[in-house]
Amino acid sequence: MGMKNKNGRRDVVEGFRVLTLTYRMEDLPPEQRERLEELFEKYRAIASLYHWSKRLGLEEGVKRSLERAKEEVPYYWRKALDEESPLYAFSEMERMKRPRKHVLKLPLTEALQLRHRDEKCPTTGAYIDCEELKLIVRLGNGERLELPIPERALRWLRDKELEVAPLKVHKTVRIQWRPERAQALKVQIVFRVQRPRPPQPDPKNALLVYIDVNSSYGIAAIFAAYEDGYTKIYETLKLRPPNRGRRLKEAAKQQRAAAHGSKPNKNRAIARLTMKFNARGWVKSAAAEIFRKAMKYARGRAILMNIDIPPAHILRNSHLQRTLLSVKESAENLERWYGIYAEFKCYSSRRCPLCGGRLKGFKTKRTRVEQCENCGFTEDHDYVPFHWWLRTLNLPLPKWPLRGLELPTKTKPNDPEA
Repeated sequence: MGMKNKNGRRDVVEGFRVLTLTYRMEDLPPEQRERLEELFEKYRAIASLYHWSKRLGLEEGVKRSLERAKEEVPYYWRKALDEESPLYAFSEMERMKRPRKHVLKLPLTEALQLRHRDEKCPTTGAYIDCEELKLIVRLGNGERLELPIPERALRWLRDKELEVAPLKVHKTVRIQWRPERAQALKVQIVFRVQRPRPPQPDPKNALLVYIDVNSSYGIAAIFAAYEDGYTKIYETLKLRPPNRGRRLKEAAKQQRAAAHGSKPNKNRAIARLTMKFNARGWVKSAAAEIFRKAMKYARGRAILMNIDIPPAHILRNSHLQRTLLSVKESAENLERWYGIYAEFKCYSSRRCPLCGGRLKGFKTKRTRVEQCENCGFTEDHDYVPFHWWLRTLNLPLPKWPLRGLELPTKTKPNDPEA
């Protein structure tokens, strides 16, 4: 049984893409900035009262918060407090144990419209004027805020709609401002699409994509297909996370300077910031690159994908633990956005896919190599699970190794049918 989506349907999946724009509050006209801050303060106070009243079962508090919303919040922003609306903002927070911080940073949320030439001006809380290249935010009482949008951002939005055409894209704008943080206004334009859950395609008629995620390297991907009785490899791809070794060297340098009395407070602070490792942006870009290549090689065919992510206990205490586990979240969203059938199964990289014998590993300058002492099978450590996956699909194994390796002189001849 699969997970239910927001509408409670198991046969429908939902994917989304997000464009984030940031504006400095000091660049906004003073009157509009004051009005925006006032609107946020009222909105958050009412949202907090509404959420905690529901959480504690206080019907009087829920009723009072909705009455205040009618008086103080423009009608288009009230949909976040309507349980029947798809913009209801509390469905996820109701399942959290301690959602205090999430309530305090609750953004203004409204369905977004795009206004083209000769179209009437929408009456919603926010819309994009495609001719003027502006985002218009209605603040209430006849006031509105105009924010410029780069032309490349509009191209990105148009491209995302074309990716899933002819399916309908639901557009939402989320406007967030937090006074305790940097004085910046963050605007997120969210595209959501719903599609039927794709069935498992026939491996012999589909593009095969295997993604291996491991703690010591990063992400390895293989693109292949069954053609004329054998498995053809289109490309092997490896993606490394940002260079952590260089960051650690810089942090050690700052710590040594602090230990010798050279601006100790400043150097220690710089060292702490340098050692922080947040590669969420890298994860998203790496996953997007793999899926773009998959769509390119597919050429209209169905895509069968397996994403091999080790369990959390294997990655525990690894400096890439949070980074690599977040790959699954990004991959799940992208496979729903593109309508790709994906599995999350792990296969052995220590057993020979030809004879089942134990593989012996050794390291070269650039990679880890696994070799079978019984049949001579030799392959990159990250590509061994791909051969096991092909066996489960009842497909012939390709010639090994998949790419050039520095091999020992006693390697036996390449025979995939050995």
